[in-house]
Amino acid sequence: MPELRVDSSPIAGRGLFAVESLPAGTVVLRPEAPVHETGPVNHACDPNLGWAGDALVALRDVAAGEELVVDYAMSTADPDWFLRCHCPSYRCRQMVEGTDWRIPQLQARYAGHWAPEVQRLVDSG
Repeated sequence: MPELRVDSSPIAGRGLFAVESLPAGTVVLRPEAPVHETGPVNHACDPNLGWAGDALVALRDVAAGEELVVDYAMSTADPDWFLRCHCPSYRCRQMVEGTDWRIPQLQARYAGHWAPEVQRLVDSG
């Protein structure tokens, strides 16, 4: 696993940062609980992490010092769950919901990078 650090985040309080550059596909973390419940990985609507089985992997090359973020919609299908978002991305949805896995644009963007239980829902149509 790469070296990571928790530090102050411009997104939300504290966040997880790459200490070294990470090439796309690098296994970054194997969370023991849902990241939207435990942290320290913050949400962003244009994430640099996605799921590969039970691990979070770099979706693209990540620079040293960059905050590691995931779209929480990738790992929740609870229709009652929501998050108000104000991330700096031009893709910011403002409201992230447990039903976002149904959005065709997100299904295409995150193809193959949903948490396993959400990927099964996406695949079942």
